[in-house]
Amino acid sequence: MKNLLFGLLLLFVAAAYGGPEWQPAHTFVFSASITKWPEKAGLIAFPGTRYDEVFIKQLKTAGVPAENIVFLQDSAATHAAMRTSLASLAARCAPGDTLIFCFQGHGGRKLLYCYDYDPARSDETVFHMDEIFPILNKSWKGNRLFLIGDCCCSGSLRSVLRQFEQKRPDVRVATLASVAAPNSSTGNWTFTEGLIRAFAGDPIIDRNHDGQLTMDEIERFLHDQMKYKEDQLASLALSASFEKEFALRTVAPGASVREIRGPHQIGEVLSARDSEGKWYASEILDAKPDGSSYRVHYAGWDDKWNEWVDATRLRPIAKGKLNVGQHYEVQWQKKWYPATITKTVEDYFYFVHYEGYEGEDDEWITAERARVPRQKGEIRDPEFAAPEQYVPAVGDTVAAQWHTDWYRARITGLVKGTFVVRYDDQTTGKLVADELIPVAKPADLKVGERVLAVWGTQGQMYPGRVQAVGPQRATVRWEDGSAPTKVPFDSIARIKR
Repeated sequence: MKNLLFGLLLLFVAAAYGGPEWQPAHTFVFSASITKWPEKAGLIAFPGTRYDEVFIKQLKTAGVPAENIVFLQDSAATHAAMRTSLASLAARCAPGDTLIFCFQGHGGRKLLYCYDYDPARSDETVFHMDEIFPILNKSWKGNRLFLIGDCCCSGSLRSVLRQFEQKRPDVRVATLASVAAPNSSTGNWTFTEGLIRAFAGDPIIDRNHDGQLTMDEIERFLHDQMKYKEDQLASLALSASFEKEFALRTVAPGASVREIRGPHQIGEVLSARDSEGKWYASEILDAKPDGSSYRVHYAGWDDKWNEWVDATRLRPIAKGKLNVGQHYEVQWQKKWYPATITKTVEDYFYFVHYEGYEGEDDEWITAERARVPRQKGEIRDPEFAAPEQYVPAVGDTVAAQWHTDWYRARITGLVKGTFVVRYDDQTTGKLVADELIPVAKPADLKVGERVLAVWGTQGQMYPGRVQAVGPQRATVRWEDGSAPTKVPFDSIARIKR
């Protein structure tokens, strides 16, 4: 009987709080939004109209109690205030409640820049994303968490999602971020504007016309908004326990979007030609039932410029195509760097690895930032390369490039087409196959063979030639004239002559 009653209680809690629809009355919101910083921070301000206040107002309109919202704006969003406010708000949540964590401002890899950021004490004056899980794990009893970021590298919030999946898998976590973890984000409010529309129940988002905005539909909507309006790859993810059919909002009765017989549908983002003949990324807001004309909003322009256009003034937003595995020059801060395309999403976004670097600056780009070398050989062949084609595999011990040097390392994983390596000094990097050379098999080592071999205790590898081969080591004669050294086989990599 006790088990039956407990089961019924769980069903009641799930129906009341954790069912398939968002429960605004049982939602708590922590929002920190910063658009300007003290001069010493050295961070660029975001001028113009801000939409953080509109976002908070929309949450209240949707039914979130005002007393459940903590909104730290600009100077209020110090590191100490963010930590203490999040902790105290989390402690107020009851079992089954929803928590929304939202940050808007400047961000970096797994960090958020607080108002009191000080470059002289950078580690102490940024809010590390890794702080979120410990704070919530201490006292938060809710079961649904939204992690929202509208800032550079906001996709790093996925690391918090992974922490919950590993340590509290019962918690349903959704990450809604304006950009992928490696990338910078636009200074515009496009992503936040999209969130406002989602929490308002905008019928344009309801692509299947069932009256509900599910996470799948919201993900597609936000993805397209950032893709076509900002050339940005948004980072949207759900934990394994989060229901894809979860409905964030219900569309108001009679507000559904109708199907159009023409070539385009309401809600599509296309390129539209204005009355002056210029093309802009634009969203279709309305259409004649027969598809003869469409009302469009030009991205980045006030609503007063919305207008009706016919189909001849609309076309898909097209980008050039790049080839995975091919070498290009990629523009970064007005300079061009040799890089390799390792992965693509929708043949629109391409992940690039900057050659000769350890992978910390690898990022997603669109095709206009890449060009092939202007002359053959402009991207030069690597100084050292394996004598035969090498297909790297997790677990292999290799010579791994780091800038212009080479170190012994082990391949530990594969991320976005790049191989994750752990160097002997326990630092890590992400490299492509051309920057990896396998250590030699003893049977393959021959006297006179050119090799990279470890010299010293730091794992750095230098070029030389095999002078003699013993049962466990080979004697290497170094090309810089240093005295020959006996080196273990697992610290030697064969290279081209």
